[in-house]
Amino acid sequence: MHPAVLLLLRLSSLLHALRSAAAFASNETASTASCAPARCGNLNISYPFTLGGVQPQECGFPAFELACDADRAYLTKSFRERLYRVYSISYDTNSLVVAVETVFPGAGMSCGVPDFNVSSGLALYPLNISNTNNNLVLLYNCEIPPEKQLFPPCANHTIGAYVSETTPEGEVNPPQWVQKNCSSVSVPVRALQEGQDPARNYMGLITQGFLLEWPAKESRGCDACRVRGGECRFVQFSLRCICPDGRPCPTPRGKQRVFPRVALT
Repeated sequence: MHPAVLLLLRLSSLLHALRSAAAFASNETASTASCAPARCGNLNISYPFTLGGVQPQECGFPAFELACDADRAYLTKSFRERLYRVYSISYDTNSLVVAVETVFPGAGMSCGVPDFNVSSGLALYPLNISNTNNNLVLLYNCEIPPEKQLFPPCANHTIGAYVSETTPEGEVNPPQWVQKNCSSVSVPVRALQEGQDPARNYMGLITQGFLLEWPAKESRGCDACRVRGGECRFVQFSLRCICPDGRPCPTPRGKQRVFPRVALT
């Protein structure tokens, strides 16, 4: 990804966090705005996620803000709007299923192939791409054997595809038919079914999404807060536990509860 785009995304996340902290700090002892779970389609949205325009900004990590469009949820902190669609969230396993929704340049809406490495596009999120995923590698700007070309084709572009498995030692070498002068992008995908041809099932692989995980430590403090009847808030770069009266919940020893600071990205 272009360095200027990465810098813009980082500044956007930082400004979002600063606005959230300022808004909350200005009325910290009297805030009664609820961080109750919100809905978007079949998704139940709560900390560390927040639904923009429905929940206060401090109800989740700035990088985990979601937008709801026609009952579809999207991560908002991306370099293109409506780029990463969230299909499901599992708070028990700290994971979510996300699919990239985009079109290949010059191909119109008929070709949902990205023109960038999806893992790079996710680099600014505090998320890990699960090692249970494989990579769908898409090749272009080189000679592609007819049997390896996408079908149906991506408009008038000649694009090939194969699935690369990742081992503890790294990615497996590409197939012998792949030329060194090819341009390529990769998309995380879930397991390829036995006998499934990636060149003929590429859109199914892309649209079914892939698994992302967030660090479990970011949820443990929130679990303890909920046990005490509080709501989790992300304020001044820290996780805070807020009681129903809008004030920070006291700990068993009577002190206000402020959890350790956590990273934005």
